[in-house]
Amino acid sequence: MAHNDSAHRPTVAAAGGGHAPWRRRLALVALPLALVAVPGATPASAAAPTEPGAIAAAATNGWVADTAATGLAVTKPRGNPRAYKFLSRSKPTDLVARWNPCAPIAYRVNLHRSGKGALKDVKGALQRVHQATGLRFVYKGTTDAVPFAMPGYSDDYPADTHLVIAWAMPGKQSTQIPADAGGLAGMGGSWWTGAYTRSGIVASRITDGFVVLNASMHLPAGFGKGNKTGWQGTRGQLLMHEIGHSVGLDHPTIDDRYEIMSPTMSRKKAVWGAGDLNGLRGVGKTGGCLYDEDPTDPVGPAAARVTRLAQQVPADDRHEVRARA
Repeated sequence: MAHNDSAHRPTVAAAGGGHAPWRRRLALVALPLALVAVPGATPASAAAPTEPGAIAAAATNGWVADTAATGLAVTKPRGNPRAYKFLSRSKPTDLVARWNPCAPIAYRVNLHRSGKGALKDVKGALQRVHQATGLRFVYKGTTDAVPFAMPGYSDDYPADTHLVIAWAMPGKQSTQIPADAGGLAGMGGSWWTGAYTRSGIVASRITDGFVVLNASMHLPAGFGKGNKTGWQGTRGQLLMHEIGHSVGLDHPTIDDRYEIMSPTMSRKKAVWGAGDLNGLRGVGKTGGCLYDEDPTDPVGPAAARVTRLAQQVPADDRHEVRARA
């Protein structure tokens, strides 16, 4: 996709509904989210100020803590702390779908059609998600799998893999990046099913996730501010956003330019906003372990108990969210 002298702001389009059977899809629900780029004005920088303080104090105050792995500074998040939404919730009474934080999330990356340093950015984005959620990601290597594969490609995940991140050319490898993608930069989402908490409360557990990025859109690598002209945002910001969908976050209904999960990417540094962090905590380890069977019920077949759980069905509300003029 050619760049020009005007700035372009990547924005996100939401999509809901089911899909054809796929690996481990029995009794699961999927809700993908897409990131698109459209022309718009360059926004002011939204970088958070650097603050001193120990990592423990930062965690207590909801700040982003520094680690040697990412080089993130301890920063006080900016933005509206209410600017977050859960992907599985179409109404307030719906359960919050999340990964089991007591088990590692095994992931693979399809680097075909990616770019130089892509794997480094994937690992950097996942490290940032780990810091905010406590979820553990384990790299299993590369794969040829493409989520929602087009004919001639496979969408079968390896048996040891629960999350696949891949790149696709418009209309070529994945139905998530159609031929008329325009400014579509990527798609992310997850599948979930019934589960239980340690106390026997019915819950929703994410079992698999995916990210598919538009290989024709060449965003700058890393987690900085990105281009001053052309498509805005960076590959790191895009990955954080789409992986955010794969761990259970939707686009916030509150318009807040500081949030990574907002519908529009910008030139801000790839730093979680206050709403992002609250949402990520809500799908993270603070919710406790999840179980396929009720830990408080010592009798009866587990399969029967799980199948009695109410399944969540997302609304079919596919639409595109365009950038502000």
